[in-house]
Amino acid sequence: MRKQKAARTQSKNRRGDEQLSSREERRSEVQSADRVASAMGAACFLSGLPVRKNDEVVAEIVGIGHNGEGVGRYQGFTLFIAGALPGEKVLTRVVKLKKQFGYGKLVEVVEASPDRVAPPCSIYSQCGGCQLQHLGYEAQLRVKRQLVVDNLERIGKLSVRGAVGEADTAVNAEHNGSVAGNGAADRGTAGGLPERDAQNGVIEYVANKEAPERSAQDETLKVEESKGRTEFDCCVPERDAHNQAPEPSARIHAEGSAESAEEPEQFESGVYVHPTIGMDNPWRYRNKAQVPIGEQEGGLVGGFYAQSSHRIIDMKECLIQHEQNDQVVAKVKHIAGELGIRAYDEKTGRGLLRHVIAKYGFATGEIMIVLVTNGKQIPKQDELVGLLRRDVPGVVSICQNINTDKTNVIFGPTTRVLWGSEAIRDAIGDVQFLISARSFYQVNPVQTETLYNQALDYAQLTGEETVIDAYCGIGTISLFLAKRAKEVYGVEIVKEAIADARRNAELNDIRNVSFQTGPAEEVIPAWREQGIQPDVIVVDPPRKGCDEALLDTILVMRPAHVVYVSCNPSTLARDLRVLEDGGYRTVEVQPVDMFPHTTHVESVTKIQRIDT
Repeated sequence: MRKQKAARTQSKNRRGDEQLSSREERRSEVQSADRVASAMGAACFLSGLPVRKNDEVVAEIVGIGHNGEGVGRYQGFTLFIAGALPGEKVLTRVVKLKKQFGYGKLVEVVEASPDRVAPPCSIYSQCGGCQLQHLGYEAQLRVKRQLVVDNLERIGKLSVRGAVGEADTAVNAEHNGSVAGNGAADRGTAGGLPERDAQNGVIEYVANKEAPERSAQDETLKVEESKGRTEFDCCVPERDAHNQAPEPSARIHAEGSAESAEEPEQFESGVYVHPTIGMDNPWRYRNKAQVPIGEQEGGLVGGFYAQSSHRIIDMKECLIQHEQNDQVVAKVKHIAGELGIRAYDEKTGRGLLRHVIAKYGFATGEIMIVLVTNGKQIPKQDELVGLLRRDVPGVVSICQNINTDKTNVIFGPTTRVLWGSEAIRDAIGDVQFLISARSFYQVNPVQTETLYNQALDYAQLTGEETVIDAYCGIGTISLFLAKRAKEVYGVEIVKEAIADARRNAELNDIRNVSFQTGPAEEVIPAWREQGIQPDVIVVDPPRKGCDEALLDTILVMRPAHVVYVSCNPSTLARDLRVLEDGGYRTVEVQPVDMFPHTTHVESVTKIQRIDT
């Protein structure tokens, strides 16, 4: 009886297995048929395009994409071509095709732009740090202004005074990738605002969902944003020979003339976007280097990632980085290599030294070295520290950050001082700052002073105002504001930054400023309940833009003026649309070139309540 029952059970299980197998086979057949149909459909669709993969065609370049690639047109079809510039005709080989656009490899410049220059960096064609060294500096400034204009018009639906028009963007480069260039505008793709995205800030219109792929550099920025602030991890320039900031009267604008920018007389006809404020010397401006370390041919290498990869390009110097930072990186590579310290391998998770961070105080000459390691123990640590102290003049701090996670986020949770002080000092204008290993601090101090002075100007302070500084970081803007306001309140979600902000206020003996840790959208309403009513709110958000709840809070608190400091034109435009719909008017925008030879642009926007 038991044998018969077992046999029936086995038979039933076999039938079940056979049925399951049959269902899986049918599902596999359906999926395979779907894939074939999809491929046939794609082939059918692509067969109607004017180009095929590996074709060589002459394209006209009408703009610049968000990675600095030329935006080309061939028989109405868009090709993104690295190295090409607006106004050029280039011979390009088609290397990749998508539904609405493709990618081309530059073969030959048939007709060159008058703005084309020879890039001075010997590894420019390999490194992903800079994107625009082959474009003359005055032209870079024009492109960056146009990038701001394009986003204000396309995403913000704002009218811009004197806008020269944007490139015909049948396909726009990702969330921050509007195409800057010439040509007719094409903004009617979809009505209304693009939706938000928790990671990138903006989702493009449906017609623009497929877009140029991000580089490895972009991915690093996106990951670092999760810490609340973003710095551009590209190599970077200095002040003049005497380490002096340029006089305001000598600031360069996109027109290439000394500053005497036209002042807007009436704003009713649209937003006034000023020419981009550039640098007298757009080289050697960066005060911080973040360099990944690897191994090649048995030795340590350090530099920046090749475009669209995690392959490290070794470098001896970076022309946008201060020379002192170049020297620090070179010394660490040499000394660590001599001591037998191995580099971290992100594929295996083995090895020790992941990154070298060098920070330089332009105003003080003080240097900090941070070694990011895959573990706490450093072989021959005392010898390493001693040699760095001997070989790096000006070093006052050597720190270790421990990051044992398999991630491309640079910093781990633990930082300790190996020798010296926990912070270096620097100054912007007459305000001093203490900068620790994890502090967010603008990487271009020359242009930061310009940026903050513009924010002060737009705040229109008389000494009687109450000001709230959202996303205050270590208090850089707050302390500038406090010198002209009655009271300043700063809020920041990163508790370490608030600790630095309080120290910086004490360092400068500024007593009319207070700082609190927490989300701005929660802290500011609590201040309101305490009777704090701001006359001005200043926001300086990360690339993802302002939190929706913060924008709602601003609309509830209704300050007379809002000053928006932005590092991302697309999220700026998105947020301006919200404020405009809530009873505010965008008056004027001042782009500032914080990162010469890259595609990034900062800006300061003056916004006022419509009944003021």
